[in-house]
Amino acid sequence: MGTKFVRVRKDGFGNITHLLTNDGHVVSIDEARTMAQNGEVDSLSDLHADGTWEINNTAGSTEYGKGNNLD
Repeated sequence: MGTKFVRVRKDGFGNITHLLTNDGHVVSIDEARTMAQNGEVDSLSDLHADGTWEINNTAGSTEYGKGNNLD
């Protein structure tokens, strides 16, 4: 099982700056994005400071699902 993000911290502009993992680690948005791109995060393949994210729809597929409810 990979990492899950359970909480977010935002700056004064509403951008996500840090995320809390299910094992209690706080990571910056840049670290979290790298983790997602490296396949270390359950379901996410990319994420952004504005709360948008991408997931790979099926294994081996080049199509991605997108959403904006992370924040």
